[in-house]
Amino acid sequence: MTILFMLITLLLATVIVVAVGDKTGLPWPALMTIVAAGGALLPFLPEFTIPADLILPIFIPPLLWALARKSSWAVIRSQMSTIITMSVLLVFGTIAALTGATMLLLPGIGLTGAIMLAAAIAPPDPVAVDAVAEPAGIPKRITTTLQTEGLFNDAASIVAFHVALAALVAGEDLSWSTGVLEFLWSCIAAIVLGLVVGRAAAWFTDHVNSVEARNAFTWVLPFAIYIVAEEIGGSGVIAIVIAAVEMNSRASIGAEDRLTGSAFWGTVEVLFTGVAFGLIGLNVRTAIDEVGSELWHAVVVGVVLSVVAIVVRGVWMYFAYKRNRMKIDKKGVANSSLRAPLRLQESLLMTWAGMRGLVTLALVLSIPEDIFPYHHELQVIALVVLLITMVGPGLALPWLMRKLSLDQGPDAAGDESIAELTERAHKAATAYLMDSGEVPMEQILAIKNWISEEIDADEMQENVDKLHRRAHHARVGAIRAAQAELLKARRERGVNPAYVDEVLTNIDRMLVAAER
Repeated sequence: MTILFMLITLLLATVIVVAVGDKTGLPWPALMTIVAAGGALLPFLPEFTIPADLILPIFIPPLLWALARKSSWAVIRSQMSTIITMSVLLVFGTIAALTGATMLLLPGIGLTGAIMLAAAIAPPDPVAVDAVAEPAGIPKRITTTLQTEGLFNDAASIVAFHVALAALVAGEDLSWSTGVLEFLWSCIAAIVLGLVVGRAAAWFTDHVNSVEARNAFTWVLPFAIYIVAEEIGGSGVIAIVIAAVEMNSRASIGAEDRLTGSAFWGTVEVLFTGVAFGLIGLNVRTAIDEVGSELWHAVVVGVVLSVVAIVVRGVWMYFAYKRNRMKIDKKGVANSSLRAPLRLQESLLMTWAGMRGLVTLALVLSIPEDIFPYHHELQVIALVVLLITMVGPGLALPWLMRKLSLDQGPDAAGDESIAELTERAHKAATAYLMDSGEVPMEQILAIKNWISEEIDADEMQENVDKLHRRAHHARVGAIRAAQAELLKARRERGVNPAYVDEVLTNIDRMLVAAER
């Protein structure tokens, strides 16, 4: 009963925090982190421990799926350089810097233990960035780059973490060759699994008529993918992302599915994130009690490692800005619709937006207690890193947006992209009406007046009904043509799916209303 009470309390707290964030314009993940940290300090709350091997399988799959379903193959192809440089190279570079700093600050931790902690701290949290971006007003071009980075950087860090943990558990030295081979295998196996499952899932949903059943299927699927991927030595993170993108690119998803699916996964994302932070906060409270006199040393270590991670990311973003500017100068601005950073201000924002979150705490909490002397200290360090990299930047992002004038960047608000997509949808609808030969609705009244003067009332009503049906058919067909054009645009390279989804949501609502 205590566990049920805690879960209900955390769910209610999450809803309240989201409502407060919506009213104040503050990012709710940062507020939830404060609540979780505060809960970790309250002595009267009951102890609650999540089994170490269940933390990642419970919380990562649904949150990753909710984020990956917003992406597309076109974005992944366009952002391949981002995936390689930021999701892989930056993660490993951050791990290297944090490993060196950790060995200096915790001399007895050893190389393997230092790599394990560094791997947990290295990746920014895409869920946190996604939740913070909208209230802060971050341009979608930048948000898309940060989301793409976040979809894949967890894979690199989790593989490095598991290699170090396995060596620590076995009492062996870290094998670099084993680590490289394991990373390559985890990527290849996950990609193959994701493609196979994604295609099979698309076929299955196309043959299921119930909207509820289709949504329920997508709820169960990410958990199954993650478990199978981990069993074969693949990356559950990559497998989920690939499967989600593949399924959404192949399945015949209707307007009602998109609308209900968006609402469903938005709710899942909010509640799962809130419960995860709350439960992890309760776990960390036990660590705070156990650390005792070493508490402040752990806090100092967490502060220093946070600064190291921010500095490494800042340097990387500066060089990314220089590289992007060189490419823009050679190829033109037309190739920059999904590229960031393009200005020095954007590199600063993307540095500031490198928020650590759920994966960092989950990985640290998944370390078995009996194999490592620094077990409790690492949990406190991870909580401090979370507070510094998420709460501070999250609360300051709206202010930073104004100071950096990021709303004046290239198509910052997306007005040009949205207008272009809207025009494409309008042209497709108009072309359908011109080609179909159906009668538009605005002509019905004029025709009705003409009929009333020429024929009797009964025959007039019959003809008007026919005209109504033909006009309704024309309206639905025009909306479907606009919808098809937007879905085509979503698959095109250089088109931001976030803008497509914004326009497509309105089209879907029109179609559902017209069909009903």
